[in-house]
Amino acid sequence: MKKLMVLGASYSQIPLIRAAKRRGVHVTVVSIPGPYAGFAEADEAVYADITDPEEVLKAAEKIRPDGVTTCCMDVGTLSMGYVCEKLGLPGPSFAAVKAASDKAEEKERYVRCGVPTAKHRIVRSAEEIPEVLKDLKFPVMVKAVDLMGSRGISRADTPEEVRRAFSYAMNATDRDFCIIEEFIDGTMFGVEAMIGEKELSYCLVLGNDMKGGNPSFPTGHYVPYHPDPSGTEKASERIREVTQKVADALGYRHCAMDLDCMWKDGEIYVIESTCRAGATCITDTVSIYYGFDYFDAIVAAALGEETKEMFSSPDTPKTPSVTKLLASPSGGTLKEIVVPESLPEGVTDLSFNVRPGDAVRPMENGRDRIGQLIVKGESVEACRGQIAEVLRGTCLVFEDGRKEHVC
Repeated sequence: MKKLMVLGASYSQIPLIRAAKRRGVHVTVVSIPGPYAGFAEADEAVYADITDPEEVLKAAEKIRPDGVTTCCMDVGTLSMGYVCEKLGLPGPSFAAVKAASDKAEEKERYVRCGVPTAKHRIVRSAEEIPEVLKDLKFPVMVKAVDLMGSRGISRADTPEEVRRAFSYAMNATDRDFCIIEEFIDGTMFGVEAMIGEKELSYCLVLGNDMKGGNPSFPTGHYVPYHPDPSGTEKASERIREVTQKVADALGYRHCAMDLDCMWKDGEIYVIESTCRAGATCITDTVSIYYGFDYFDAIVAAALGEETKEMFSSPDTPKTPSVTKLLASPSGGTLKEIVVPESLPEGVTDLSFNVRPGDAVRPMENGRDRIGQLIVKGESVEACRGQIAEVLRGTCLVFEDGRKEHVC
C-alpha cells in the first residue's frame, strides 16, 4: 500500500485526504495539535509544526511516505519541498519552493529565464528609495517578500506614499529588504495548472472577481475566461507557454501550480506563483470544468504519476462555473443565518465557516470570508443569475436585531 503524507489538518485538506483514501492510499496527516477536522479523516496523525522543515523531515523519515503534498495554503510548502528533496520523492525541490516563497528570488529567476514580469528593484533602506525610483515608473507596488496573501503589500503613486509603503512592508517582514516594482495597469487573472516531470498536464485560465483595496484581492473566480477575446487561441497559447516557463524557471515538478497574472497590450505578465493548488474555491472550479475530482490529480502528482490524460478526455464537456466568497456588509455578533428553502439546480455548494455566536466583520481581505457559494451552469452569465437568486434569499441576523443580506 502506498503512503501519502498530507501537511495540514484543516478543513481545506479534507478533500485531499478523501481522494487519497479512495485510491487505497494510506494517509498520514501532519499538523500541530488542535481541533482540526482532518485528524479524524486520516489513517494516522503525526503532531509536528509544518512550518519547520527539519521537524517534518524527522516525521517523514519514520513514516517513509511515497509522496508528500498539501493544497490551498502556503504554510506547508517549504516543508513539502524539503522532504521531497531529502527523501528523493516526487514533487518540487526545496530550492524551487524557497524561490516561490521569496518574491525577490522568484522575480530574479523570472528575469533570468525570460518570464515576463514587472520591472522591480530590491530596497534595504529608506535612503535608497529616491535612487530606485529614478529607474521605475509610477505607480509602483511595494512588497514584503516573505508573506502570504496581501500582507505587507501596497500600491504607491507618489514618493511620499512609497516611503509609507516601505515602512509598512518592513514592519511586516522578517527580512531586511523588500521589493518595489512597477504596477502593471492591465487585467488581472489567474492560472491554475499542473506540471509532471517536464510538461504541463493542463492549463486553465480563471477570471477574477476582485474587491477593491490596497491591494485589491479576488473574492471569486469564473471559467471559461479569455483575457483577450479578440485573439482567444493566440492568447491561450501564450499563457500556456509562459506557464511552462514559470515551471521551468522555478523548478516545479509533479505538483499543482497557481499563478496570479496580468494581461496588458497582448502580453501576459506573471505577478507570482506557488506550487500548490489555489484557494478561493479554485479546486472546485477545476473539478467542475474538467468533470472529475481535481484532488485525485493532486494525489496522483504527489505520488509521481503523470496526470495529463486525466485532463484530456474528449468525451467530457467543459462546464462553466462561478465561485464566490461570502461576506457580511457590516460587523457584529451573529444570531442566525437564513438560507433559501430551495436552491437553484446549479448550486453545488452553499456553506458557511461561521455560526451563531461568532463575531463577523466586513471583508477587508480573504480571511474575512464567512462562507462560499459555487454554481455551475450553461454559461458564466447563467451562473451569475443563480448566484444573485441565492443571495436574495440569504441573510444574516445579528444579536442587536439587524438583518442584512450577505454579499
